[in-house]
Amino acid sequence: MSYQWPLALALHQLGTLIWIGGMVFAHFVLRPAANARLAPPERLPLMLAVFDRFFPLVWLAIALLWGSGLWVFLVLVEAKMGWHVHAMMGLAALMTLIFSFIWFSPYRALGRAVAQADWPTAAARLALIRRLITLNMTLGLVTALLGAAGPTLSAALSQG
Repeated sequence: MSYQWPLALALHQLGTLIWIGGMVFAHFVLRPAANARLAPPERLPLMLAVFDRFFPLVWLAIALLWGSGLWVFLVLVEAKMGWHVHAMMGLAALMTLIFSFIWFSPYRALGRAVAQADWPTAAARLALIRRLITLNMTLGLVTALLGAAGPTLSAALSQG
């Protein structure tokens, strides 16, 4: 049992770093640089190629996060955790649904539009993906903050 907690936490942190770190990089570094330097016929295939590589990593991160989170929640602590963990799970479920929508709808449509060199449609699909990634990034940062500060907040609220 002693090795399980640090292993579960390490896997959870790895999933968090992959997903949130990738979204932060894409939103604040890659997108502005691509927009400043590339016209749509170059930028849109580049962004699709980035998503082609990043999105499978997001699926890995989702598996790591849900697997390690449920391991801790159901096995190690037998569902006896503070309100912050329940809030984190709710936010994680919403993030997973948003990413699933991105994967099955606008990302697929972006791929089709790029393959047909339909730049207006590709740009519209990319804009939707950007907005949804921004939402997921915000939810992910809130979730990470709950994970970091939640135990202290839960203890303080239960005393006060």
